[in-house]
Amino acid sequence: MPLHSFPRSATVRVAVTGVGLVTALGMNAATSWEGLVAGRSGLSLISGYDSTGEKSAVSGEVKPEWAVALSARLAPDVRGRTARFVHFACAAASEALDSAGRPQLAEPDLFGVVAGVGLGVPHPSEGYRVGPTTVIKVLPNGAPAWISILEGLRGPSLACSTACASGSHAIGLAFDQIRLGRAIGMVAGGVDTVITRDVMRAYAWMRALNTAQGEEPSTMSRPFDATRRGFVLGEGAGFMVLEEMTHARARGARILAEMRGWGASSDAHSFIAVSPRGEGLQRAIQRALLDAALPRELIDYVDAHGTSTKMNDREETRALRQVFGAHSQKLMVSSQKSMLGHAMGAAGAIEAVVTVLSVAHQIVTPTINLQHHDPECDLDYVPNVARKATIRAALNESAGFGGHNCAMIFAHPEVS
Repeated sequence: MPLHSFPRSATVRVAVTGVGLVTALGMNAATSWEGLVAGRSGLSLISGYDSTGEKSAVSGEVKPEWAVALSARLAPDVRGRTARFVHFACAAASEALDSAGRPQLAEPDLFGVVAGVGLGVPHPSEGYRVGPTTVIKVLPNGAPAWISILEGLRGPSLACSTACASGSHAIGLAFDQIRLGRAIGMVAGGVDTVITRDVMRAYAWMRALNTAQGEEPSTMSRPFDATRRGFVLGEGAGFMVLEEMTHARARGARILAEMRGWGASSDAHSFIAVSPRGEGLQRAIQRALLDAALPRELIDYVDAHGTSTKMNDREETRALRQVFGAHSQKLMVSSQKSMLGHAMGAAGAIEAVVTVLSVAHQIVTPTINLQHHDPECDLDYVPNVARKATIRAALNESAGFGGHNCAMIFAHPEVS
């Protein structure tokens, strides 16, 4: 079916009423947001990592003491049966529900959860012990399962895995559950904790990481900069509460933003390489705009995938230019991966939460480390300093290995 013939899929409106974050800049949304607005880098040498003979030992790691504190919030029996990625997911989901006023307590059967997980627990093939909890610790659906168990969410409970787009697709799927009438609220987001020696080696061999020796860790992720050399691995979790708008307003909820639409596509081109001119991403963005029933000129901000690789940043820029035409020169575009690294399956969800906060606060977080102009990346990437700006509607987009693309649109609640 041609893109122009897609109808808007539903008239149900969906509000974002709560958010939660775990990132390299903080163990909650408020601290993470403050650091992002300040343009602070969360990248550093990995704690306790013996980098002898390794190509890279820099990451956007969640500080070990924060990880301990987050896991300590779980009861000992739960903690013993769960892995680090579940601890992060439960913390971010719980924060999102707290900030939304815990709407699920009145109607738990009508609230569900969708969690995107890229890798979950990347165990090596040998050299570790197994036991009675091994299987349930490594299953990617452990994140939505434990969130639903601990929070009493008895609606749809789903896991989604599309590599670096996992968290984004999870939010889109949750959005549709509400529009289809299968839930009045959903907790949705993504998580990944993949900073291990084997994963770092694998990405280094793929030539995806910045493996330069002697660089200052805080400057190694520099999306859209002419000197970019690859991404820096990150980790964390981002979740939000999506709620049917009438229900949210009836209970007096604070509405941070309205999710207006989303789109998904496949490159059908390569498992690793982005399709030329970002054609797959173009289709996802166009579908999101059609689903949102918004003219492209109302999009003021784009929260970019912005990985800091030569190919991605160039093709993403081309995709935005193609979709938005002359309006692309008016767009503000930024990438939080410059400060957080690439959190894999969590990246899109973390960035979606930041997009919502940008709409709520009318502030665009910067792309830091942007010092050298690349003629192939010629948009306004909000270099180095946050910007107070009018944001009527914002686009958040992600892409994952395998050619998975996702685009979501969040708008100020008063935008018609």
